[in-house]
Amino acid sequence: MPEQAADELPFRVRFAPETGEVVVMMTYGNPPRQTMRRKTYDSTEALAIAIAEHHHESYLQARLANELAAAAITHLGADPGRLQKAVRALSDPTSTVPVGSILRGERQP
Repeated sequence: MPEQAADELPFRVRFAPETGEVVVMMTYGNPPRQTMRRKTYDSTEALAIAIAEHHHESYLQARLANELAAAAITHLGADPGRLQKAVRALSDPTSTVPVGSILRGERQP
């Protein structure tokens, strides 16, 4: 999966030399109700903990996705290739193909 450009990500990481802190600005929501949160880290230890938390979270999310895929294949008889195509289509904002037709191989009218 291609990485997003830094401008497209919902966060910015900066260093504030006046305070010696690493500052993370996170954007939530869509305009006009968009909000911004600020989190600061003032030590390498705090950053190491944050890094470990994010790595652990993504590891758990990936494991859950793999277990869900295995359950769909094993218990519901999903075709692994079609399941993967459906997941990719759900991640593609330009996709207009119904997920059911991808999973079952139905032709679109």
